[in-house]
Amino acid sequence: MADPLDQIKAEASRIEEDSLYSAKGHWEAAKPWEHRHLWLGIPTTICAAAAGVSAFSNHPGYSGAFSVIVAVGSALITFVNPGERHRRHCDAGNSYKALSNQARIFRTIDCSLEADLPALAAKLKELAQRRDELNQGSPIIPREAFEAARRGIEAGEARHEIDKKS
Repeated sequence: MADPLDQIKAEASRIEEDSLYSAKGHWEAAKPWEHRHLWLGIPTTICAAAAGVSAFSNHPGYSGAFSVIVAVGSALITFVNPGERHRRHCDAGNSYKALSNQARIFRTIDCSLEADLPALAAKLKELAQRRDELNQGSPIIPREAFEAARRGIEAGEARHEIDKKS
């Protein structure tokens, strides 16, 4: 039978790894939403200004065309809501990163200092419950974003300098 402390550390490592991949996956998923927000928002804003100038310059044809573009752009921004999608993925990524950090500290420090196995098991269950809550409340990570996150992690993007020495 495996040592209970080793099992606790192993499960904490799983939570840490899961959370790291989820954090990076959400940050990767946020990137295109930020770009979409800018690609929709900037032209819509420019067209809104152009529609106003056209109306005051007595160019009703231009004013009408720009107004249609503004209406379409505004509808897309409202319907697709890229800013909100970006924010949700960023928030989820930050929450998963915090959990990953907490799991690492638990595994490397708390498990070394605390001899009370039931207390360690209780703390581990809290970390696992937090991961489950994040999984349920976070947006889905698109496959491409997960793959990009995995490649980044495997390339060492998530390692600290101190971890490279050991």
